[in-house]
Amino acid sequence: MPIEYVKLGRTGTKVSNICLGTDNYGNQWGCDEPTAHEILGTALDGGINFVDTSDSYNEGRSESMIGNYLHDSGRRDSVVLATKYRSAVGPGVNDAGASRYHIVRAVEESLRRLRTDRIDLLYCHSWDADTPVEETLRAVDDLIHQGKVVYAGASNFPTWVLAKGLWTSDVRNLYRFEAIQSVFNILQPGLGREMVPFAADHDVAVIPYSPLASGMLTGQHGSAGKAVAGSKFDMRDDSKGGGLKARYFNDATFTAVEKFTAIAEKHGQPAIRLALQWVSEFPGVTSPIFGARKVEHITGVLEAWSESAPPEVMAEVRAVAEEFEAQAPMAYPPNSGQAFGTLPSSSTAK
Repeated sequence: MPIEYVKLGRTGTKVSNICLGTDNYGNQWGCDEPTAHEILGTALDGGINFVDTSDSYNEGRSESMIGNYLHDSGRRDSVVLATKYRSAVGPGVNDAGASRYHIVRAVEESLRRLRTDRIDLLYCHSWDADTPVEETLRAVDDLIHQGKVVYAGASNFPTWVLAKGLWTSDVRNLYRFEAIQSVFNILQPGLGREMVPFAADHDVAVIPYSPLASGMLTGQHGSAGKAVAGSKFDMRDDSKGGGLKARYFNDATFTAVEKFTAIAEKHGQPAIRLALQWVSEFPGVTSPIFGARKVEHITGVLEAWSESAPPEVMAEVRAVAEEFEAQAPMAYPPNSGQAFGTLPSSSTAK
């Protein structure tokens, strides 16, 4: 599926149909700044114009690395740049959340680190039940009027909260959420049940992350329940409480991955291509986000994305996905704004 440019929801802005994620920039398991710059340059040279980060990624280092590259290379205006607020960025009681107090400060800090005069797409990283959605929207609306933000987005919201936000924007005449972002892949299909159709019906862009299930769909972890050294399932996952292993290391997932990778091998198709294409072809999806912490990761994705798998191959992939969802569905949204859910056993699945 070659690089194409699609509308960001109902807006007139065009983004590439694949987005570069940067949560690995600046941590000990990710990449250093020179490598990050090389990845960014390779992505932009390959036609990607959509870059995603957050103020909470590695204490702001991801934003800083991106800002330095775009400023020094003179390529800022070639990119639709997305970042986020809401997650904790310090120890203070107001160093997290979606209040006006936090948003205004968070945006100023992001602008400084990104070395830019505007944020093209500003997501609320997860729903803040303590803050009225009108307060959040009015704060972002003010920032849009000031020229510091172009569009507002939401991430990991329940569908009813996004609906409430759209209604609030309508009746209060506020700029609305133009995009929704959350986890979505063959092994985490919950977003597609209600949120994607709802978003499509309201012309909200859908920007899924983790289309490769953090690498699980490459088949590299086998079925032994042992993480490959150096992968996201290894020490990084242990440092975060083992959420990836809890989410993906189970019999239903191992079986689905085995069937999925067998299809890739049978047809001589890269597993990366099939996983990305399944997400991208899901009706209503705008642009899936993939991460890269090595230059070979971004070159591998661009190579896989340069062609599409035939319809008959994708029909086999969809059959595996549908079988898996029927046996072990994932609830949406992910708990606490994080993509860490536990699949129910097949005996309790409905």
